Parts: sequence; structure tokens; C-alpha cells
Amino acid sequence: MKIKRPKQLYFRMFCTYTAIILCIVVVLVVYFISDARKRLLDSNREGTERIHAQALGYMEDIRQAADYIHQDLYRSPSELNDLLEYFRLEPEAYQEYMLDRYSASNELVYKGIFRFVNETFEANKQLEKIELISYDTFKLTECYPEKTVYPGRDGKPRLQQVQNNDFHAEGKLVYLKEIRNPDTMKPAGCALFTFEAGSRLAEIQSANPLAQMVVRNEAGKVIFAGSDLEGDEFPVGQKPYFSCVESVGEYQVYTFMDERLAAHLPAARFLLILAAGALTSTIGILYVHFYVHGFTRRVDSILGAMNQVTTGDFKVRLDIWKKEDELDMIADNFNGMCEKLELYIEKSYLAEIESKNAQMQALQSQINPHFLYNTLEAIRMKAIVNGDKEVGKMLYSMVVLFRSQLKEADVITLGQELDYCKQYLELFEYRYQGCFKSEVECPVELLPMPVIKFVLQPIIENYFVHGIERDRQDNLIHIWAECKGDTLYLYVEDNGRGMKEEELTQKNKELREAIRTQKTNESIGIHNVNRRIKAACGEECGISLRAAGPKGLLVILKIRIREGEGYENSDAGGR
Repeated sequence: MKIKRPKQLYFRMFCTYTAIILCIVVVLVVYFISDARKRLLDSNREGTERIHAQALGYMEDIRQAADYIHQDLYRSPSELNDLLEYFRLEPEAYQEYMLDRYSASNELVYKGIFRFVNETFEANKQLEKIELISYDTFKLTECYPEKTVYPGRDGKPRLQQVQNNDFHAEGKLVYLKEIRNPDTMKPAGCALFTFEAGSRLAEIQSANPLAQMVVRNEAGKVIFAGSDLEGDEFPVGQKPYFSCVESVGEYQVYTFMDERLAAHLPAARFLLILAAGALTSTIGILYVHFYVHGFTRRVDSILGAMNQVTTGDFKVRLDIWKKEDELDMIADNFNGMCEKLELYIEKSYLAEIESKNAQMQALQSQINPHFLYNTLEAIRMKAIVNGDKEVGKMLYSMVVLFRSQLKEADVITLGQELDYCKQYLELFEYRYQGCFKSEVECPVELLPMPVIKFVLQPIIENYFVHGIERDRQDNLIHIWAECKGDTLYLYVEDNGRGMKEEELTQKNKELREAIRTQKTNESIGIHNVNRRIKAACGEECGISLRAAGPKGLLVILKIRIREGEGYENSDAGGR
């Protein structure tokens, strides 16, 4: 299978994540533009409703002011009676009436209709004109602020306009109030109150340039229009217009707004959202680049290390990036795998080398081993024929040892190893008759345990070379075994010369660090056994030495039991 290069992984991940970021940014930009347009539309709607409410409030105030003036006239009997006489009489007759009335009163100021009109103008600054029309004489009197009065005009055309509801003027709010005699309730005339409203309505509309305002009277005549409109129809309730319609007395207020224009984003805000989207995309793409580059670099280092392992280099190690992610777990497990493989290969290789060396060195001799074996067997038979059974037994022990060296496997049972030790010890008991004894003990359940061949014989040989005291009669070597958990312990204890404390410390250090000795006569001795055990069972196993009391040396062999082998009872053993 073709392995993809990290560059391919980089471009694939980079393009995927970049596409995701761009899609997210595009969606966000569309969302923010839509949201901004909605907010802008809502704001303009609120503004339209606000100016509509302000216009209604203003016109309601004007209407109430006109009602108040009319009601105030009825609350002043003197001014009302004077107005009724003004409507009924001709100008000369009214002048006589006014003089007679003033003469008969004790007032310093004549309280007539014109005094009421002047006070009304002073109280209402927006009141532009008051028109008084008599139904009897059809006389029209126009009153303006600053006591300006134009009496005696023909009121029939104006009265005709009133009857046709055509008395309104553009930009003006005109309210018609009929004047009746309070005694007979018969109409005597009417009053028209004209308020200037165009400037104020234009000011109210200017608060929202997108909104349009129109004021019409009951007859449909446009009193105020905020902009040039084509025709008399307004887009009230039509799409895409937002509109408000309410009446104030005899007037209707139309306020409407084109929602397409109201939702149109200003170019500056639109460009700002696009710039924010572009900046976010750039930052996201840069982050993706650095993230994917770091990720693929870590993958590249893993692939490189794997390639090195395929060449047989198990010393390669991956850096742990301390990101606590899956790649760190892979790197950590990879390093552990390389360490275990290196240790396993070294252990297996060394174990095989040590085993072969031990066999070769044990078999090296000046004569052919098979010739020696056959010769010893012939001598043994000759001794038995001559009746020398003791010599026969010695030769038998030697034959068994030679045979085990030639034919047995590298790993044997603990029972076989102890039998070889007994045969070897019997030879030395014949040699050192009367001054040497040996003891071998082992629980029955430990006899099937697997051990490396000839791990005890070199230890025993070392005792006879360096430990035994030939001038003594009580030399003793004691061998026993015990099992603790998954570890087998073999003990060889003697009461011989022993070792000094400093020598014991140095020897244990050499054994612990597996330092090879320079002495050729120890090539298959205690150091050889120690290295073989470490190679087969691990660095925590091997040989250690202790001083035996009151005199002598205790050699401890620590051997790891392989999984699935040996005896499960950890309490087995004992001396």
C-alpha cells in the first residue's frame, strides 16, 4: 500500500479546514448583514412610529386648543352676547349698541368680542387667523394677531366653502366652530380658527428622512405632504411599505416608509462587515496553516522514526510534544515499543550467545568429548568387572555430567539441574572424603520449574576453587530453592573462607552492572551465569552475594518465571 506523504496530508487538511472556515465566515457575514438590515429596518420603523405619534400629539393639542377657545367663549357671557349682536346688527347699529353698553357698565374696559379675540391670539401663538361669519348678514370679519381686524367683508363665498367642506388651506389646520344663541340654540354664525402647522409637521418629519407624512381632511384634500407625491393615493398597507394611519378629529394622518430603502445598509457599515469577515478568514486560515503544519510535522517525525525502525535501528526515539493528545500517546507508545524491542532483541541475542559460548567452552577440551565419554564408560565397566564399585560410581557421575553437556537442551527443569548438581557434588565428596558434605533441598512442587542449564554448577565449582578449607573436617555446602510470586530464588550457602566486606561490595557491583571479568578462568564461572540470567530474564534478575554466618558465603540466584510456566503457589519453598 502506498503511504501518503505528509505534504499530501497537509494540503488535504489545509483545504478542508480552510473551506470550513470560509463557509462559516460567509454564513456569519450573511447573518450579520441580514441582522444589521433587520435592526436598521426596526429602528426606522420605530422612528416612523415615533414621528407619527408626535404628529398626532401635536394635532391633538391644536384641536384641543380650538375646542378650548370655543368653550371659553361660552364661559364669557359678555363676550358671547357681544358676538351675537355683532352677527345680528349692521356696523353702525353695532357701534351704537357697543357705546350704550359700555356707558351703562361700570367697567373701565369694554368686554366685547374683539377683546376676547386679542386675548386668544396672545394665549395661542400658533393661532394665525380667526374668521367670524354671520348667518344673518353674511358678514365676514378676519382677525389677525397684533389687533389686526378686517370687518365688513362679503362672507358668502367663504360660507359656501364651509358648506362644501372646502375651507381648508395647505399647511394650515382650520377648525370650524358654530356659534349658537344659548337661549334659543339657534345658530347665529360660525368661527374659523386657522393654525399654522406646516413648519411644525415638517420639523417632526425631518427626524426620520426615510418616512413620509401626509395630512388630509375629511374631504380628502391634502393639508400637508412631506414630499412630492404623485396623485392622491398613498401606499398604505401595501408591500413593501410600512404605514401608520390614524385620525385626529376631522383630519387623518398618514405616515409611511419604503422598507427597501429603510433596510438598505450604508456603504460604510456594509464594508465594515465585509472587512471583519475578511480579517476573520485571514486569521482563521493562518491558524489552520500553523496548526496543520505542526500536526503534519509531528506525523512526519513519526513516519521517519518508523522508517528508521524498518532498517533495524531501535535506538530512535520520538519527541513528546506535551500536548496530551493522540499523537503524544502514539509517540510515547512507539518509544516504549522500541525500548522493549531493543531489550528483547538484546536479551534474546545475548542469551543465545551466552548459551552457545557456555556450550562451546564447556565442550572445549584437548580430546574429543565423544572419545572421552566412550573411554570413561569403558573404564567404568572395567572397574565394575574388577570389583571396584567406588571407582565405578565416580566414573558414572562423570559420564552423566558429560552426557548432559552434550545432549540436554538449554532450558531444563529445576529437578534436572539439581540432579546434575548432586552428581557433581558426589565427585567432590569422593575427592574430599571425610572433610566435606553437601545438602540439596527443594519442594516437590518447584521441581518442574524451567531454568537455564548449568546455572548452579559454576557456583559450586567456584566454591571448590576459592571457598573450601581442606584442613577442616566440617566443610559444608547447602543448596535450596523457594518461589516468591513470579520469581524463583536459588540459594547456595557454604561455611568456607568467605569474602571481605570491600571485596563483597565490589563483586556485587560487578554482578549488578554485568561487568565482564578479565580472568580467563572465570569465563564459565559466576559472571557467565549472571550474564546469562540477565539476558534471559531481565536486568532485575541475576546473582547477588552475601556473607554467611558465622563464616562463609551465600550466593543468591534470582530467576524470573515466564508466564504460563512454573508453579502458581507463591508460598512454596522454604529452607
